[in-house]
Amino acid sequence: MKFGVGQAIPRIEDPRLVTGRGRYTDDIDPGTGLAVAFLRAPLAHARLVSVDTAAAAAMPGVHLVATQADLDADGIGEIHCEHQLSNADGAPMTMVSHPPMVREVNRTAGDIVAVVVADDVTLANDALELIDARYESRDAVTDVYAAIEEGAPQLYDAYPNNIAFDWVAGDHDETDAALAAAADNGFEIFDIDVINNRVIINSMETRPIVAEPDPEDGTL
Repeated sequence: MKFGVGQAIPRIEDPRLVTGRGRYTDDIDPGTGLAVAFLRAPLAHARLVSVDTAAAAAMPGVHLVATQADLDADGIGEIHCEHQLSNADGAPMTMVSHPPMVREVNRTAGDIVAVVVADDVTLANDALELIDARYESRDAVTDVYAAIEEGAPQLYDAYPNNIAFDWVAGDHDETDAALAAAADNGFEIFDIDVINNRVIINSMETRPIVAEPDPEDGTL
């Protein structure tokens, strides 16, 4: 069956990657660029109490240290969901704020709290060590079914029981009638839960480029 649930997916990239022959954009170093490093939240769910970046910003060779507050001050927009689904009742799904970095609450371990741009990656990572970020830990849920139970920690006020939207497909009445007819004809009916995998890609890297301007004519 093509695209069957639980079906193994043939892999073609493993030999190249496990033997160290994979090539990524970060492997291309023209020697003229800067390096970036990110401070990430260590907790799965927490309120960001404060972020002090003064010491990191004062380091020689550091060109930029920024938090979400800096992006907000500069009018840099948020990340928007381009593909929206409707609820089963036809109402549009409720949209929530998705800033590039943590504004008030981080909802995933690894959410970006601050960014450092420096002469090289070692210096950028050293600067991260000087950023003082304080968190107020909140309860977290790590199971899908536990997340939708009454009393579960809420990630977004706009999503009661942590449900962003409810979506249905197919004709339930027609399906129920077909199953009833099958049972009447001696077939045994099984009720199972099928857990779908992540349906959004999670690539090793995005589609970046390395470009250098020509100092003579400004072309890339």
